[in-house]
Formats: sequence, structure tokens, C-alpha cells
Amino acid sequence: MPDKLTYYAMLLANDTPGNPSGVARRRVSDSGGVRDEAFRRDLSWGHTPLIAAAERGDMTFDLVEISEDEAERIIERFRAKWGSEG
Repeated sequence: MPDKLTYYAMLLANDTPGNPSGVARRRVSDSGGVRDEAFRRDLSWGHTPLIAAAERGDMTFDLVEISEDEAERIIERFRAKWGSEG
């Protein structure tokens, strides 16, 4: 069975879930392992402590759960923006 994925919009002060500063996801495996990742400017997913920090109340970003489709739309915008910065 594939990992269970939960996506989050990472919001700073004036961001909205449709236009966030970033996207994070939590991967939970069948064995119960958890891996938190954020989409990075190099267009890859990498480890992030931000989801766990938000759960502890220690957070710079607000996290709002979003659907996989919403996450993909946001990621495509980031790819277009960050892919042209190279």
C-alpha cells in the first residue's frame, strides 16, 4: 500500500492557501514511519522540521491542510517561477 500523504500550504502574514509561500507534506508509511518534507527552490522535496514545529506551537509559518490537487497546482506555479531563475 502506498504512503499516506497530507499536504499543507505554508502561510506567512499576507499569504492565502491558494497563494502560499511554500508547500509541505507529511508521508506516513504502513509501518508508521513519518517523513515531513517541503518543496524546495531546487524543485525537489527535502526534509523539513516545520510540520512537527507547528504541532508543538513553535512556528513562523501557519500551516493549512490542502488537497493533493491544490498542492500540485501550487507546485506547478513554483516550478514555472523557480525554474526560470536559474
